[in-house]
Amino acid sequence: MKQSLLTILFILAVGQLCRFGLPWWAVAPIGAVAGWLFPQMPVKSLAAGFIGGFLLWLLQALWLDMGNEGILSGRIGSLFMGLSTAQLLQVTGLLGGLLAGFGCLTGRWARDLVVQTAKAG
Repeated sequence: MKQSLLTILFILAVGQLCRFGLPWWAVAPIGAVAGWLFPQMPVKSLAAGFIGGFLLWLLQALWLDMGNEGILSGRIGSLFMGLSTAQLLQVTGLLGGLLAGFGCLTGRWARDLVVQTAKAG
């Protein structure tokens, strides 16, 4: 539980710090670093990365949406079969969660690979 919370907080903190200078996909390497630093079972690593990425992207999208009073999300939602603002924010969070979750799982597996190779050699 502690490792999961640390993973979520790491993704939220570093993702927030890096959002101005890095591209949208930077949450995957951030998740990979979190998976490496806070090892746990692969399913828990995936879940913690997903929650961290979901919250990060959802909160950032919500902040931007409130900044322009929902005008942009309304227009983009109409392009995608009339999605409401809430649905569009949920889809954004889902994509961020998947990206961070798979990044976190990759970091966890990379750590296993390096540690097992070091023990065998």
